[in-house]
Amino acid sequence: MTNSEPYASSFCAMVRTLLAVLLVGEIVIAGLAAGPVNAGLYDSDASTVKRGPILDRDYWRAKWNSMRLDDAIKEHQPEGAILIAVIGQLQLLDDLIKKYPNDEDLKKWQTQARAVQAKIDPNANRSDEFKPGCLWSEINYREAYVNYNYAKLAIEQNWEAARDGIRYAQQNLEALEQRIKDNDRVNAWPQGAAKWVTDTAAQLAQMDQQVKQKLK
Repeated sequence: MTNSEPYASSFCAMVRTLLAVLLVGEIVIAGLAAGPVNAGLYDSDASTVKRGPILDRDYWRAKWNSMRLDDAIKEHQPEGAILIAVIGQLQLLDDLIKKYPNDEDLKKWQTQARAVQAKIDPNANRSDEFKPGCLWSEINYREAYVNYNYAKLAIEQNWEAARDGIRYAQQNLEALEQRIKDNDRVNAWPQGAAKWVTDTAAQLAQMDQQVKQKLK
């Protein structure tokens, strides 16, 4: 297993810029500082990875995108918005598959994204935005999910990486918790989305104590 720089090859800039940055002013940059770097000596190990999870934030971003793609289709989100997100997902997966050429999850998500892209009118309005409540447009939510899972996987493998992931997950969750408290554009979230924020914040607090004990 290996790390990536927290925002290496992330598709968020492209997608959110093209969609007019729906969350301007509330995005917490997750992982701006480099994550733990310890893969250089063993870069070749990446080719042996057959299936995730992988200790790489971009793996979790790709998984998030795959889940949100399924949801977007069920929700009949605008095709143009889906198209832009799918293009970003495919670019992300191209980079990941270069690093982990044998990972089955990545190939499955790539097949999924290509199949959806093939069905979308290439002339779909690319200025379309996702409907209110669509989690695919919630960058804080995505980065909370990414860093929570990154930290959870890192525990017992790389305690510094776990601490790093917990910190960024908590930063993004704090923004979401404040929105829930203020009832700020959360009523349209899918059922269970607010509960996940609350439950995950509690789990991260426990993980944080565990990591702090280990890194005393």
